[in-house]
Amino acid sequence: MQNPTKPGQAPLAEADYDRLDGLLDSLGNGDAMIVEELDGFLAALACGAEVVPPEEYLPEILGLPDDAEGAGNAPAELLELIERHRLQVEAALAAQDYAPVLAHDEHGHPDGVAWAVGFLRGVEMRPEGWEAMIEEDEFSDALDAVETLAATLDDDAPAAARKLGRRERDALIDQMIADVADIHEFFRPFRKAGTTPQAMRVETVRREGPKVGRNDPCPCGSGKKYKHCCGRQAA
Repeated sequence: MQNPTKPGQAPLAEADYDRLDGLLDSLGNGDAMIVEELDGFLAALACGAEVVPPEEYLPEILGLPDDAEGAGNAPAELLELIERHRLQVEAALAAQDYAPVLAHDEHGHPDGVAWAVGFLRGVEMRPEGWEAMIEEDEFSDALDAVETLAATLDDDAPAAARKLGRRERDALIDQMIADVADIHEFFRPFRKAGTTPQAMRVETVRREGPKVGRNDPCPCGSGKKYKHCCGRQAA
């Protein structure tokens, strides 16, 4: 699929968000994302170590069947707005100047739940790398705020988890924004190196393995000396 965005195209303005919201709604698909959810989803894709191609993430955004690839019959204008916003999210995170697109209630209070759901959907596009991050002690709680907000929509969650007070919700949103910045920085070296935490870990283990002398028994268990077995193959 060709990139519909022209170099130097301006980021989305308020009217563009309204248009994007209208185009997503016009799909008539209850599984299509809303703008707040889309923003969270794109933020997760931008944070992660691996590049997820459009043919994988567009069906998720548009609510297409699991076996669908690409954008289906989505309007070109919709695809252009999605791509412009994706680039905008990437640039803002890279510049450490990202602010999420959040829905607000009639009192002007942010919600954050749809954004959190979208972010977790983005995580699930490449879960292995995120699991490697969570295994790091310093980042073990990096998704806690996102998951707590998303749990308010989970009918199977305890009643207390589904009802958040205003102060608690605001604190979770603030924590969520801070965590996203930290997550983006965690994965930055992996994106730069074009690798993943799990691949880097395998390579590290491989390099730190004990050195085998050429006259030592081959670690493969053949009973031969290393130089006459796997060592000969590696030479």
